[in-house]
Amino acid sequence: LQPKELWETTGRWQGFDALFKVPSRFDHEYALGPTHEEVVVPLVQKHLFSYRDLPFGVYQIQTKFRDEARPKSGLLRGREFGMKDFYSFHVSPEDLAVYYERLKEAYKKVFSRMGLAALAVKASGGTFSKYSEEFQVLAPSGEDLVFHCACGFAQNKEIMEAEFQSLEAGASAKCPDCGKELKIDAAIEVGNIFQLNTKYSEPFGLKFKDEAGEERIVYMGCYGIGTTRAMGAVVEVSHDEKGIIWPEEVAPFRVHLLEFPGGDGEELY
Repeated sequence: LQPKELWETTGRWQGFDALFKVPSRFDHEYALGPTHEEVVVPLVQKHLFSYRDLPFGVYQIQTKFRDEARPKSGLLRGREFGMKDFYSFHVSPEDLAVYYERLKEAYKKVFSRMGLAALAVKASGGTFSKYSEEFQVLAPSGEDLVFHCACGFAQNKEIMEAEFQSLEAGASAKCPDCGKELKIDAAIEVGNIFQLNTKYSEPFGLKFKDEAGEERIVYMGCYGIGTTRAMGAVVEVSHDEKGIIWPEEVAPFRVHLLEFPGGDGEELY
């Protein structure tokens, strides 16, 4: 439960459409946490004082709640889901950019170890920032549409140029970067990263003192992995007619012993 006042500070009490709002019997209102910028920044404010404290990051793994208009596809889109989110804090946009790239590479490794060939796709930042990057796993069951090319170009349909907006999965087009064939596929979003800059530090007045003792605003980054959605994505891309094929890194166990009927009844190990 997050106090209404924190969400009013950032202007998102009315601006975040999927916010679950909970009234208490003591005339207070709360939000069920869909994301935690409004909580993390005031907490960090109690511990951040000097440029010597930066950069640093904090993370959590817990349940999120969003009042989705059309929940569907089991774990892929629900009103209650698991997420790992990470927030980083910096003295400058340049420091943020370096840290952002480190986290981007770390996330690529995480998804690879899970058996997911996730593309880093440029996207709109929505309520969080102007632009972001999504980690998308190509799958026919995905509800996003990704335009991608072997040259490294990858964007979702939302921020593609107007001439691409009418294209659907399987259509043919030319890559705007290299001119080669552009592939268009359905995909499942399993993570996203944002350079928040000062979007949330400014409303709360999150500042630090620089080497000269002057107060300066903190720059922030945000990085999330949908843990339950990622598990659903693994199932969508790793199965056969008999069921799920878990990649070893995320399998519940490495060996499953089966005892078959017949023989002389002795148990063999």
